[in-house]
Amino acid sequence: MPDKCQQSGKFRAIMACENSFIIRPLESSDAGTISLFLHSQSPDYLRFFYAFGSDESEIKEILSNCRKDIYSGVFWQGDLAGIFMLRGWDAGFEIPSFGVLVDEKYRGGAFMRLTLDTAKLISRLAGASRLMAKIHPDNVSPRGASRLGLRQTGVEESSGNIIYHLEL
Repeated sequence: MPDKCQQSGKFRAIMACENSFIIRPLESSDAGTISLFLHSQSPDYLRFFYAFGSDESEIKEILSNCRKDIYSGVFWQGDLAGIFMLRGWDAGFEIPSFGVLVDEKYRGGAFMRLTLDTAKLISRLAGASRLMAKIHPDNVSPRGASRLGLRQTGVEESSGNIIYHLEL
């Protein structure tokens, strides 16, 4: 079995095995890792995640074609523990849409707060005044969304998702 302590892509960040925690941009070369990550989650847990499918070639294409949108990975001890994204810039929107999926085994472990805070910082640096998230009502309670600073601004009729905005 190959050592997980290896260099990763053009960033040459060492993915150390012991207590390493890294957030970095995801590249098309990460598509296989992301696909395995998605396949390792239970279908019930994944039911609200539809930013992209779990097919490696589809993931590779999305990551290869993004220009302004941001796809980042959160790595713990060399393993992918979560992904988060800010999308919509490539489609011409001024307000990015935040999405996140944390490995089921780390659910409730502050990854959501960490990824949202990181997304807020990235959005501010990119000049956005707020960000948006569309969340299914069974996925996050109104109280939980409020604790994260998200304010309901609408409902997406086609999916029933609650539309939230967060002022930066």
